[in-house]
Formats: sequence, structure tokens, C-alpha cells
Amino acid sequence: AALTVAPAIVAIAEQFGVDAALNSALASGLVMGVMIIPVISSLSDHVLRSVPSSQRNAAYALGMTQSETIKNIVLPSALPGIISACLLGFAKAIGETMIVVMAAGLRPNLSWNPLEDMTTVTVRIVDSLVGDHAFDSPQTLSAFALGLVLFVITLILNMVSLSQIRKFKEKYKISRL
Repeated sequence: AALTVAPAIVAIAEQFGVDAALNSALASGLVMGVMIIPVISSLSDHVLRSVPSSQRNAAYALGMTQSETIKNIVLPSALPGIISACLLGFAKAIGETMIVVMAAGLRPNLSWNPLEDMTTVTVRIVDSLVGDHAFDSPQTLSAFALGLVLFVITLILNMVSLSQIRKFKEKYKISRL
């Protein structure tokens, strides 16, 4: 990210006359996105292959085409697992710190511009806990507060995904999932 993607983004931005930092959020975001693709795709592939072949064969026996079988049988059966794979990939991206440290830097910056340098919450937690600080020091308390924020975000994502899976099960009357 730091040696190839970031300089390429800076060069492309300069061609359009836009200022871009070498430690941009866009560079680390692109690399992180590419890194979580194998996690999501391999888990999703495993979930899709775990749909029983008897269900597929029954659909073919009833005269469904392959695309109808995928749309009406395979995807509804595998969707909760695919949602879980996406959540695992997202959780991995949230917890990753080293790529962001190397590609985006340590500047605490709150901006909507992805071409500026930035940092993540997990990097700030590690940065706050490094060194000898008393338990009630502002640095330690801010690290615990940031950890609580990450916990709440993860909890909300899990609750939303569980509600979506329940709605999906109810819609398709899936009892084995």
C-alpha cells in the first residue's frame, strides 16, 4: 500500500489537479478492500457448496433451469452464511491496524476527503495505551472509550444482521438454518 498504491493514487490525483497525501485514507481503504475479498469469497463459496445437492436435484426434477435453481433454492439457503461471511470480512477490516498505520499514518483527522491522511480507531487505542500512564489518565480512559465505541458498533452490526437473517428465514420458511 505504501510503496505502490499510495504513489499511484497521488500521481492520478495530480493528473486531475487535486492534492492527495501519500498517507491517504483511499490508499489504505483500497488495500484493505482487496485484502478482505478472499475471506468473504472463500467463506461464501463454502456456504454455497454446502447447500445439499438433493435440493438442487429436486429443483431440476421439477423442471427448474440452473439459473432458477440458483435464484430460488441455492441463494435463499445460503444467504445467512453469505451475510455472516460479509460481517466477518468487515470485522477483519475494522480490527486491522498495521496496514492503516503503514499506508495512512497516525494523524488523527476527521474529514470526508479520502485523499487526506488519517488513522483508525484501533490505531488510536494502541497509541493511547503505549507508555506508562495511570489507569485514570485521559489517555487510558480514551482508549477504553474507543474500545467501547468499537464494541457498540460491532453489537449493532450483529443485531442488524440477525434481524435480517430472521426476516429472511421467515420469508423463505427455512427451518434448518
